[in-house]
Amino acid sequence: RSTFVLFLLAVGLSAYVFLIDRPAGRVVTGASGSTIRFPVLDVTGFTSIELLRSNSVLRVERTNEGWILRLPVTYPAQVASIERLLDRVAHLVPSGYVTQQEVAAQTDGLRAFGLESPQATLTLAGRERPVILRIGGTSPAGGRIYLQWVGTDGVFVADAALLEALPQSPDDWRDRVLLDLANRPFDHLSLSALGKTVFEAVKEPSGRWQLRQPLSARADAERLEGLVAQLQNVRVEGFVTDAPVVDRLALGLQPPAAELAIGRGTNELARLEIGGVRTNSPLLRYVRCLAHTNVVLVEAAALELLGRPFSEFREPRLVGPLEGVTHIERRGPGGFIAELSGTNWWVTAPRRFPADTATIGLFLEQIFELEIAQFVNDVVSDLTPYGLVTPSREFVLSHGTDPLVKVQLGGPANPTGTLLYARRLDEPGVYAVPRTVLVNLESAGQLRDWRFPSTNVVAVDIVQQGRVGRLVRGPAGWQAATAPSAALVADAIEETLHRLGQWESVRYSVTDEAALLKSGRFADNAHEITLSLREGSPIRTIRLRFGATLVGRRLVIATFDDDPTPLRLELPETLYADVIRDFSAPKTGP
Repeated sequence: RSTFVLFLLAVGLSAYVFLIDRPAGRVVTGASGSTIRFPVLDVTGFTSIELLRSNSVLRVERTNEGWILRLPVTYPAQVASIERLLDRVAHLVPSGYVTQQEVAAQTDGLRAFGLESPQATLTLAGRERPVILRIGGTSPAGGRIYLQWVGTDGVFVADAALLEALPQSPDDWRDRVLLDLANRPFDHLSLSALGKTVFEAVKEPSGRWQLRQPLSARADAERLEGLVAQLQNVRVEGFVTDAPVVDRLALGLQPPAAELAIGRGTNELARLEIGGVRTNSPLLRYVRCLAHTNVVLVEAAALELLGRPFSEFREPRLVGPLEGVTHIERRGPGGFIAELSGTNWWVTAPRRFPADTATIGLFLEQIFELEIAQFVNDVVSDLTPYGLVTPSREFVLSHGTDPLVKVQLGGPANPTGTLLYARRLDEPGVYAVPRTVLVNLESAGQLRDWRFPSTNVVAVDIVQQGRVGRLVRGPAGWQAATAPSAALVADAIEETLHRLGQWESVRYSVTDEAALLKSGRFADNAHEITLSLREGSPIRTIRLRFGATLVGRRLVIATFDDDPTPLRLELPETLYADVIRDFSAPKTGP
């Protein structure tokens, strides 16, 4: 019985060896009918690839970041090209096989297959023993090559696609990216031209970029980081030399036309020296990459961004984005204070009323994005020529009681007055900025939120062409106080009031009411309504005077009970048609 059990165990082990543990591979049949098993490779285990040709040796090694060229120089490698070769090796399926005896029968032996001195020897090494492929000539039928797998007998016939995946020179497997800072943050940039500093910039802990040379100024973060990002897309067109010592004068590097250094803390991450144009290729420039101590060729057009002047790397906005603004103060004529309370903005001086959040947001956005038209003077000792000794206006943006920025406006900076001198109190220079929002905001009323629920309106007084009328909301709904109520349509009145309560408009402070009344032909229309709101509403009365039509919109002068300065608004003509329908004074006489 024990003998029988041992016999069964032996059979099982034999089956296991035959089915499971037998060498993996593909069976290849030769012309004589002989067969051989061609191994199947797991290329993921290879960590080194070496290619030997008659005149060169190329070796690449796998790292955590990818692949790197080790011979003939140390240099980042083209990952895609290496992976393509490995894929060809993994899917290599010989179409034929020549036995060792058939090779020996040839008059020239291995020379007949181009394998006595193979055109290339490919060695793949890793966790397992190395795989060595000797690649010979092409077969008479074409499209096929002869190769030997060192350690196996005979010669295989395989697809020539393997040969096509081999680099002709080490340069073919070099990474063509000029500058690679992937996942490597930087906080220091410096650019020089012909040995003179264009700028030096650092990234502060707050995340903002600041220029340190040739003067201290706010930097354009988007332009600086965009400069590095664009250089990372520049491709190398050719490799000139890897020698650590080069003829700098011949390459236009004495001094460089431009030199860019990129660092983090005290560590330099990369340095590029831009040389002259190639004599026989004027569209290409020499570039020396100090990280690799080599000289390459790059399209000249791709490097033009390094020729920008210092001014283009300065922050182009007078203020720029600010986080956490909760307090706005405008000093000077028509000054005001606006504060954020909870989620709502309020004008608190010179009078208190609700501010329109959207208008405040637009106002802040315009200030944040206000661009500097000219850098007039970087260091000013006398503000008199700029009208800034007593500025016409001053804006203070704060977070709570902590000022974030203070901006002053002075006199005109050009003959037409379209530019004004301006300064920030935390900077020594004077700039020129457009007259836009900083001037157009004439009064606090322009920030007003006049929206109201239609149900808050308790009376509407009408004056039209000398006639008067009054509508009042009673327990039974709307009634006419000066005429029979039969003609009133309560739903229509509610809808018109609702639209008036949600109406948005451009807004201007009326500084010369008499001139506007005349130019807007308000006397010709002679129509106005006054809305009275219930007790407890932020606004008690709103007086709306309607003038002429202006490109499909009706001019309106709005006056609020708590503000003597009216606003010039614009009402859609379709809404004014409803106002005429529902809020016209009754006619008198027969």
